[in-house]
Amino acid sequence: MNTKNNIEEYLNTVFLGDVMDLLKQLSDKSVDVVYGDPDYNVGVKYGDKSYTKTFDEYIEWYVELAKESLRVLKDTGNMFLINYPRQNAYLRVNYLDKVCYGVSDYVWVYNTNVGHTPNRFTTAHRSILHCRKSKDSKFYKDNVAVPYKNPTDRRILRNLANGSKGRMPYDWLYFDLVKNVSKEKTFHACQIPQKLSEMLIRSCTLPGDIVLILFGGSGSEVEVCKILKRHYISAEIDEKYHKMIL
Repeated sequence: MNTKNNIEEYLNTVFLGDVMDLLKQLSDKSVDVVYGDPDYNVGVKYGDKSYTKTFDEYIEWYVELAKESLRVLKDTGNMFLINYPRQNAYLRVNYLDKVCYGVSDYVWVYNTNVGHTPNRFTTAHRSILHCRKSKDSKFYKDNVAVPYKNPTDRRILRNLANGSKGRMPYDWLYFDLVKNVSKEKTFHACQIPQKLSEMLIRSCTLPGDIVLILFGGSGSEVEVCKILKRHYISAEIDEKYHKMIL
């Protein structure tokens, strides 16, 4: 018997605390999308507490996060997890490929002026794992369709005449990092571009659907949900970021 609380009690709220504690309160199969951009285990501190783990400890935590997230995700739902490629690769091999109906690995590409080294190419991308919970997971191509590359091609003209809104985006996504001069920039150190999170959320939801934002962070995904008229639920463990979101 499921004794979890009614999901309605949590809608459109950012809770102060650990997301794992929030997840344990949510009912099974209660949200339409899970969106997560966890810290990358690179020396992050919240308040006076360090959350840096060994790599094995981090992956163990990451698997547990994914497990709880999939529990609260509807069978028609989708989960997006943004991280460095290595972290996502370990999560996928160790857990996601075993339990999800399908897992796609998208590449978010961006320009960067930092991280250059003399002995390897500069890292300028992150991994986005798109996890489909079942064969019935929803995806709305028309919400994210982009213009055809060759709109005068006879086959493309036929598609357009039949009502096509455009082609499916490629699985590498170019979005600039949020710069200090950007209007959407907050004082959060690791902020995802709103246009990227908007594209992911729009692809799998309609107005009124519920998006679980695992980490409140800069609050940009909460803002996207408000603009798109999606319900949101989120948690933020750092009090200064929580206050900023509110």
